[in-house]
Amino acid sequence: MKILIVDDNKDICMLIESILLSEGYNVVSCSTPADFKTQMGTEKPALIITDMLMSGFDGRTLTRDIKNNSQTADIKIMLMSAHPDAGHICDDIGADEFLAKPFEIDDLVGKVERLLH
Repeated sequence: MKILIVDDNKDICMLIESILLSEGYNVVSCSTPADFKTQMGTEKPALIITDMLMSGFDGRTLTRDIKNNSQTADIKIMLMSAHPDAGHICDDIGADEFLAKPFEIDDLVGKVERLLH
């Protein structure tokens, strides 16, 4: 089961990737729109974990595009953000889960487990 992490901060990508790899998940990450398109063309992930606000790349638009496409609508999406209204925004755009930044490792792992099982 592949998890795709999308964040323009490569350190965040590496952190989440290493946490989830240590939990036994198949994880890849990307930090640019071009990398995202390449990863989506390679293999359809079961879960996308994406930042909401990224430079040149918007997690809200990504979520809407995935959820409004019949071929990808079944992909689970967890949106991450430190924005105070992000929880409400997630509900409005159809994200399956919200992770507040900064996050606790147990919270991240617990939400991933619930989404994938």
